[in-house]
Amino acid sequence: MGADGAVEFCALMASIHASPGATKFGEDAALYDFARPAYPAELFAWLQARCGLNAQSGCFEIGAGTGHATLPVLATPVRSLVAIEPDVRLAERLREKAGGDARLMIEIARFEDARLEDGAFDFGFAAMSLHWLARMKALARVRAALKPGGHFAMWWNVYHNSAAPDAFGRATEHLFAGVEQDPNATAGRPAFALDVAARLGELRSAGLKDIEHRLFEQDVTFTPDRLSALYGTFSRVRMAPEETRARLLGEAECVVRETFGGAVTRVVTCSAFVGRRP
Repeated sequence: MGADGAVEFCALMASIHASPGATKFGEDAALYDFARPAYPAELFAWLQARCGLNAQSGCFEIGAGTGHATLPVLATPVRSLVAIEPDVRLAERLREKAGGDARLMIEIARFEDARLEDGAFDFGFAAMSLHWLARMKALARVRAALKPGGHFAMWWNVYHNSAAPDAFGRATEHLFAGVEQDPNATAGRPAFALDVAARLGELRSAGLKDIEHRLFEQDVTFTPDRLSALYGTFSRVRMAPEETRARLLGEAECVVRETFGGAVTRVVTCSAFVGRRP
Protein backbone atom coordinates (compact mmCIF):
# COMPACT_ATOMS: atom_id res chain seq x y z
CA MET A 1 0.00 0.00 0.00
CA GLY A 2 1.38 3.34 -0.87
CA ALA A 3 1.35 6.52 1.16
CA ASP A 4 -0.96 9.44 0.71
CA GLY A 5 -1.10 13.15 1.26
CA ALA A 6 -0.28 12.35 4.89
CA VAL A 7 3.34 12.07 3.79
CA GLU A 8 3.39 13.76 0.41
CA PHE A 9 1.67 16.87 1.73
CA CYS A 10 3.00 16.47 5.29
CA ALA A 11 -0.46 15.56 6.56
CA LEU A 12 0.22 12.75 8.97
CA MET A 13 -2.00 12.41 12.03
CA ALA A 14 -1.35 10.16 15.01
CA SER A 15 -4.53 8.22 14.28
CA ILE A 16 -3.89 7.84 10.56
CA HIS A 17 -3.83 4.04 10.82
CA ALA A 18 -7.59 4.25 11.46
CA SER A 19 -8.28 6.57 8.52
CA PRO A 20 -10.62 5.44 5.70
CA GLY A 21 -7.96 6.82 3.35
CA ALA A 22 -6.12 3.52 3.72
CA THR A 23 -8.76 1.86 1.54
CA LYS A 24 -8.57 4.38 -1.30
CA PHE A 25 -5.45 3.32 -3.16
CA GLY A 26 -6.98 0.34 -4.95
CA GLU A 27 -9.90 2.25 -6.43
CA ASP A 28 -7.84 2.70 -9.61
CA ALA A 29 -4.85 0.38 -9.37
CA ALA A 30 -3.68 1.13 -12.91
CA LEU A 31 -3.69 4.88 -12.27
CA TYR A 32 -1.85 4.42 -8.99
CA ASP A 33 0.76 2.27 -10.71
CA PHE A 34 1.25 4.82 -13.50
CA ALA A 35 1.25 7.90 -11.31
CA ARG A 36 3.76 7.03 -8.61
CA PRO A 37 7.42 7.64 -9.60
CA ALA A 38 9.97 4.88 -9.16
CA TYR A 39 12.23 4.97 -6.14
CA PRO A 40 15.87 5.97 -6.78
CA ALA A 41 18.15 3.17 -7.96
CA GLU A 42 20.71 4.43 -5.42
CA LEU A 43 18.31 3.47 -2.63
CA PHE A 44 18.35 -0.20 -3.59
CA ALA A 45 22.11 -0.24 -4.10
CA TRP A 46 22.48 1.19 -0.59
CA LEU A 47 20.09 -1.39 0.87
CA GLN A 48 21.93 -4.23 -0.85
CA ALA A 49 25.26 -3.12 0.60
CA ARG A 50 23.98 -1.95 3.98
CA CYS A 51 21.77 -4.99 4.67
CA GLY A 52 23.89 -7.64 2.97
CA LEU A 53 21.16 -8.67 0.55
CA ASN A 54 22.07 -11.62 -1.64
CA ALA A 55 20.61 -14.59 -3.45
CA GLN A 56 20.03 -16.38 -0.13
CA SER A 57 18.07 -13.58 1.55
CA GLY A 58 14.52 -14.27 2.67
CA CYS A 59 12.46 -11.06 2.75
CA PHE A 60 9.06 -9.65 3.64
CA GLU A 61 7.37 -6.40 2.66
CA ILE A 62 4.71 -4.41 4.49
CA GLY A 63 2.19 -2.90 2.08
CA ALA A 64 3.50 -3.91 -1.32
CA GLY A 65 0.96 -1.96 -3.38
CA THR A 66 1.65 -2.50 -7.08
CA GLY A 67 5.31 -3.35 -6.59
CA HIS A 68 7.27 -0.10 -6.83
CA ALA A 69 9.61 -1.47 -4.16
CA THR A 70 8.86 -5.18 -4.52
CA LEU A 71 10.26 -5.65 -7.99
CA PRO A 72 13.55 -3.77 -7.42
CA VAL A 73 14.19 -5.83 -4.28
CA LEU A 74 13.53 -9.04 -6.22
CA ALA A 75 16.01 -7.80 -8.81
CA THR A 76 18.75 -7.43 -6.17
CA PRO A 77 18.42 -10.52 -6.31
CA VAL A 78 17.01 -12.25 -3.22
CA ARG A 79 15.89 -15.82 -2.54
CA SER A 80 12.27 -15.12 -1.63
CA LEU A 81 9.89 -12.30 -0.80
CA VAL A 82 6.57 -12.39 1.06
CA ALA A 83 4.67 -9.30 -0.11
CA ILE A 84 1.88 -8.37 2.29
CA GLU A 85 -0.85 -6.23 0.74
CA PRO A 86 -4.39 -5.84 2.11
CA ASP A 87 -5.99 -4.54 -1.11
CA VAL A 88 -6.76 -7.32 -3.57
CA ARG A 89 -6.85 -4.88 -6.50
CA LEU A 90 -3.34 -3.61 -5.89
CA ALA A 91 -2.14 -7.15 -5.22
CA GLU A 92 -3.49 -8.34 -8.56
CA ARG A 93 -1.66 -5.55 -10.34
CA LEU A 94 1.55 -6.60 -8.60
CA ARG A 95 0.94 -10.22 -9.55
CA GLU A 96 0.60 -9.23 -13.21
CA LYS A 97 3.78 -7.17 -13.15
CA ALA A 98 5.77 -9.91 -11.41
CA GLY A 99 5.08 -12.24 -14.33
CA GLY A 100 4.91 -15.44 -12.30
CA ASP A 101 8.20 -14.98 -10.42
CA ALA A 102 8.30 -18.08 -8.22
CA ARG A 103 10.26 -16.25 -5.52
CA LEU A 104 7.32 -13.94 -4.81
CA MET A 105 4.48 -14.92 -2.50
CA ILE A 106 1.69 -12.36 -2.20
CA GLU A 107 -0.39 -12.50 0.97
CA ILE A 108 -3.57 -10.47 0.85
CA ALA A 109 -3.89 -9.40 4.46
CA ARG A 110 -3.30 -6.57 6.84
CA PHE A 111 0.16 -6.68 8.35
CA GLU A 112 -1.38 -7.29 11.76
CA ASP A 113 -3.00 -10.47 10.44
CA ALA A 114 -0.28 -11.71 8.10
CA ARG A 115 1.33 -15.09 8.69
CA LEU A 116 4.95 -14.37 9.46
CA GLU A 117 7.11 -16.95 11.19
CA ASP A 118 9.19 -15.54 14.03
CA GLY A 119 12.92 -15.36 13.40
CA ALA A 120 12.57 -16.41 9.77
CA PHE A 121 13.61 -13.40 7.68
CA ASP A 122 16.88 -11.76 6.72
CA PHE A 123 15.28 -8.51 5.57
CA GLY A 124 11.98 -6.70 5.93
CA PHE A 125 10.91 -3.38 4.44
CA ALA A 126 8.05 -0.91 4.26
CA ALA A 127 7.91 1.56 1.37
CA MET A 128 5.58 4.46 2.13
CA SER A 129 3.33 2.31 4.27
CA LEU A 130 4.40 2.16 7.90
CA HIS A 131 2.62 5.39 8.87
CA TRP A 132 -0.69 3.63 8.19
CA LEU A 133 -0.03 1.26 11.10
CA ALA A 134 0.22 1.58 14.85
CA ARG A 135 3.96 1.91 14.49
CA MET A 136 5.33 0.52 17.73
CA LYS A 137 3.10 -2.55 17.50
CA ALA A 138 4.13 -3.01 13.89
CA LEU A 139 7.83 -2.59 14.67
CA ALA A 140 7.59 -5.12 17.50
CA ARG A 141 6.23 -7.61 14.99
CA VAL A 142 8.95 -6.67 12.51
CA ARG A 143 11.65 -7.35 15.07
CA ALA A 144 10.12 -10.71 15.96
CA ALA A 145 10.01 -11.76 12.29
CA LEU A 146 13.69 -10.99 11.67
CA LYS A 147 16.50 -13.41 12.27
CA PRO A 148 19.17 -12.21 14.70
CA GLY A 149 21.30 -9.94 12.53
CA GLY A 150 18.44 -9.36 10.09
CA HIS A 151 17.69 -5.84 8.85
CA PHE A 152 14.57 -3.73 8.47
CA ALA A 153 14.23 -0.66 6.22
CA MET A 154 11.46 1.88 5.83
CA TRP A 155 11.26 4.80 3.47
CA TRP A 156 9.02 7.49 2.04
CA ASN A 157 9.07 9.72 -1.00
CA VAL A 158 8.40 13.33 -0.02
CA TYR A 159 6.69 15.39 -2.72
CA HIS A 160 6.16 18.48 -0.62
CA ASN A 161 7.98 19.83 2.41
CA SER A 162 5.94 22.57 4.03
CA ALA A 163 9.04 23.78 5.88
CA ALA A 164 10.80 24.46 2.57
CA PRO A 165 8.27 24.35 -0.29
CA ASP A 166 9.53 24.48 -3.86
CA ALA A 167 8.15 26.87 -6.49
CA PHE A 168 5.31 24.51 -7.42
CA GLY A 169 4.40 23.94 -3.80
CA ARG A 170 4.17 27.68 -3.24
CA ALA A 171 2.13 28.15 -6.41
CA THR A 172 -0.44 25.52 -5.44
CA GLU A 173 -0.58 25.87 -1.67
CA HIS A 174 -3.87 27.75 -1.80
CA LEU A 175 -5.56 24.98 -3.80
CA PHE A 176 -5.38 22.48 -0.98
CA ALA A 177 -6.64 24.63 1.89
CA GLY A 178 -9.15 22.51 3.79
CA VAL A 179 -8.08 19.30 2.01
CA GLU A 180 -4.49 18.69 3.10
CA GLN A 181 -3.86 19.30 6.76
CA ASP A 182 -0.48 19.81 8.35
CA PRO A 183 -0.66 19.12 12.09
CA ASN A 184 3.05 18.33 12.36
CA ALA A 185 3.98 21.66 10.80
CA THR A 186 1.61 23.61 13.03
CA ALA A 187 3.13 21.83 16.02
CA GLY A 188 6.56 22.99 14.91
CA ARG A 189 7.69 19.54 13.80
CA PRO A 190 9.18 18.55 10.44
CA ALA A 191 7.30 16.55 7.83
CA PHE A 192 6.75 12.98 9.02
CA ALA A 193 9.31 11.36 6.73
CA LEU A 194 11.83 14.10 7.53
CA ASP A 195 11.32 13.94 11.30
CA VAL A 196 14.52 11.97 11.58
CA ALA A 197 14.82 12.05 15.37
CA ALA A 198 11.30 10.65 15.81
CA ARG A 199 11.71 7.87 13.26
CA LEU A 200 15.13 6.84 14.60
CA GLY A 201 13.70 6.89 18.10
CA GLU A 202 10.93 4.50 17.09
CA LEU A 203 13.42 2.06 15.62
CA ARG A 204 15.56 2.22 18.76
CA SER A 205 12.54 1.73 20.99
CA ALA A 206 11.65 -1.38 18.98
CA GLY A 207 15.06 -2.83 19.89
CA LEU A 208 16.82 -2.36 16.57
CA LYS A 209 20.51 -1.42 16.47
CA ASP A 210 23.00 0.13 14.04
CA ILE A 211 20.30 2.51 12.87
CA GLU A 212 21.01 4.84 9.96
CA HIS A 213 19.17 7.47 7.95
CA ARG A 214 19.88 8.47 4.35
CA LEU A 215 18.33 10.91 1.89
CA PHE A 216 18.17 10.19 -1.85
CA GLU A 217 17.06 12.86 -4.30
CA GLN A 218 15.89 12.60 -7.86
CA ASP A 219 14.53 15.12 -10.35
CA VAL A 220 11.11 14.12 -11.68
CA THR A 221 9.40 16.04 -14.48
CA PHE A 222 5.63 16.24 -14.38
CA THR A 223 3.40 17.10 -17.30
CA PRO A 224 -0.08 18.34 -16.39
CA ASP A 225 -1.66 14.90 -16.80
CA ARG A 226 1.05 13.13 -14.84
CA LEU A 227 0.90 15.68 -12.05
CA SER A 228 -2.88 15.33 -11.91
CA ALA A 229 -2.58 11.55 -11.88
CA LEU A 230 -0.11 11.68 -9.00
CA TYR A 231 -2.22 14.04 -6.92
CA GLY A 232 -5.26 11.94 -7.74
CA THR A 233 -3.69 8.96 -5.95
CA PHE A 234 -3.31 10.80 -2.64
CA SER A 235 -5.97 9.45 -0.35
CA ARG A 236 -6.87 12.83 1.12
CA VAL A 237 -7.56 14.05 -2.39
CA ARG A 238 -9.53 10.91 -3.21
CA MET A 239 -11.53 11.34 0.00
CA ALA A 240 -12.60 14.87 -0.96
CA PRO A 241 -16.04 15.37 -2.55
CA GLU A 242 -16.00 14.66 -6.27
CA GLU A 243 -16.58 18.30 -7.21
CA THR A 244 -13.76 19.46 -4.93
CA ARG A 245 -11.41 16.79 -6.24
CA ALA A 246 -12.11 17.66 -9.88
CA ARG A 247 -11.59 21.36 -9.19
CA LEU A 248 -8.26 21.08 -7.42
CA LEU A 249 -6.82 18.59 -9.90
CA GLY A 250 -7.92 20.75 -12.81
CA GLU A 251 -6.46 23.87 -11.24
CA ALA A 252 -3.19 22.09 -10.47
CA GLU A 253 -2.95 21.12 -14.15
CA CYS A 254 -3.54 24.76 -15.09
CA VAL A 255 -0.68 25.87 -12.84
CA VAL A 256 1.66 23.46 -14.64
CA ARG A 257 0.55 24.76 -18.04
CA GLU A 258 0.31 28.47 -17.35
CA THR A 259 3.00 29.07 -14.72
CA PHE A 260 5.56 26.42 -15.62
CA GLY A 261 5.17 26.23 -19.40
CA GLY A 262 3.60 22.78 -19.57
CA ALA A 263 6.08 20.82 -17.44
CA VAL A 264 7.45 21.20 -13.95
CA THR A 265 10.56 19.45 -12.62
CA ARG A 266 10.52 18.79 -8.91
CA VAL A 267 13.10 17.33 -6.57
CA VAL A 268 11.57 14.24 -4.98
CA THR A 269 13.36 13.30 -1.78
CA CYS A 270 13.35 9.70 -0.57
CA SER A 271 13.91 9.55 3.19
CA ALA A 272 15.13 6.09 4.20
CA PHE A 273 15.84 4.43 7.54
CA VAL A 274 17.44 1.08 8.32
CA GLY A 275 18.18 -0.89 11.47
CA ARG A 276 19.32 -4.35 12.52
CA ARG A 277 17.95 -6.89 14.96
CA PRO A 278 20.81 -7.70 17.37
